[in-house]
Amino acid sequence: MSEIVDRFDAVCREYPDRTAIICRVGRHTETHSFSELSQDVGRMCSYFASCGVKKGDRILTFAPTSYKLCVYMLAALKTGASVMYVDIRAKQEKLRTVFADYRPDLLLVSDKTRYLRLFFGEIGKIRRIINIDRFEKFTASDAAPTNISEDAIALLTMTTGSTGKPKIALRSHRDLMQQLMLINRNLRTDVHETVLTTSYIYVFTNILNGFTTVMPQVNTGRWNERKLNRALSVLRDIPVSMLITSPDFCLKAKNQFPNLRTVYCGGAILNYHEAKQIRDTFEGCDCRLIYGSTECNLIAMAQLSEYIRMLETEQVSILGRPVEGVRIRLTADGEILVASDALLERYLVEDAATKETDDEGTLWHHTNDVACLRGDLLCFLGKNRHYIMIGDEKHYSNCIEQAIITQFPDIPKCAVLQHEGRIHVVLERGKSPADTAAISAFLGQMGIASPQFAEIKKIPCDVKHHTKINYEKLKESMKHGKL
Repeated sequence: MSEIVDRFDAVCREYPDRTAIICRVGRHTETHSFSELSQDVGRMCSYFASCGVKKGDRILTFAPTSYKLCVYMLAALKTGASVMYVDIRAKQEKLRTVFADYRPDLLLVSDKTRYLRLFFGEIGKIRRIINIDRFEKFTASDAAPTNISEDAIALLTMTTGSTGKPKIALRSHRDLMQQLMLINRNLRTDVHETVLTTSYIYVFTNILNGFTTVMPQVNTGRWNERKLNRALSVLRDIPVSMLITSPDFCLKAKNQFPNLRTVYCGGAILNYHEAKQIRDTFEGCDCRLIYGSTECNLIAMAQLSEYIRMLETEQVSILGRPVEGVRIRLTADGEILVASDALLERYLVEDAATKETDDEGTLWHHTNDVACLRGDLLCFLGKNRHYIMIGDEKHYSNCIEQAIITQFPDIPKCAVLQHEGRIHVVLERGKSPADTAAISAFLGQMGIASPQFAEIKKIPCDVKHHTKINYEKLKESMKHGKL
């Protein structure tokens, strides 16, 4: 049996009556103990057997975040099947590539998503279907546990990566355990925590530690602040002590949890206003920014207070210091390379450009992020494809944007890009019109002469992380004369 499966069983035996998961369901909450979770995972395993699921099968998951989805993923680990979770917000042309590469054996749906799949042609062709809402009538199996190799694939994660090219990263049982151990070593935890998280990888971490996981079941990408906070108000009486989530969540949510001590936020670089807003919302909490990737879920960490101070004094975004268990090095061009025992080494379709092995046999992952080091502090410059040319020199968009916003605090957000040889500065409309003459003079000190300005209501951002600028969409608007 794999170590991660053994660890799950051991935790359920040690803390049978402890609350494992609290879920928001409409205006109410559901509470599930570790004993109940173990029993439900056993029922799901029996349901899998009735559906013909066997070790090595590939299951495509097309169901909303829920307690049942958590049960399903744990049952898949115990069965030896691999799981791929589909983000239905991805474009259909990207999904087609993914399905062609993955070739799933079964499709998991819920009562809510069983018809939605018909809108995705490739998904609709999968005839072997498991409905996640049908497992409860089954009895937990007494069959001998499946012997699962540590090298067996557990989870597949679709990521567009920094290049925008769809990829599927593979996590074996060993990989998943090592990533969870990496998280474990670097998150400050008490003897027992109640953790609200919007990330599934951290749900696994919490369970294996015997912590209580609060699953708010919210859609920060689509919900406004009012709807999000109305949903969170259902959970306000729960003694949440730790929050692990995205910047988007932190920027929309109010702190409704008086016991909250620690906030971990990761997924995108923050500008000055965003960082200060999160600090003010979670005043009195130890707020930390996580820098990571799918391939190495935790790379570096920074105190939010230090992040803000560096923006104020030096107008630079910091990623922090490498966490325990991770090594970094910079290429001649400043690209961040990462090595770790928790590094995912394989993709479903191999992409040699993302990895390199040094003379000592160490595997390094290319992040496509560019940085510099100031002592042991990793300072973010930008994505290696988001820059402008001034003469023969690259100047990264993020650095210029952070400088503009820090110098001109009335500007909520800005984007700097080069299109058809012209440098464009797109400003998000604030409470008063931007002083483009003053901004132009400020940029002139950097060697940027006569930039083209545009002021718009909202700068387009990534659908998942609304702090991450969508430069491609801006260029499309420019190409069609909309900016």
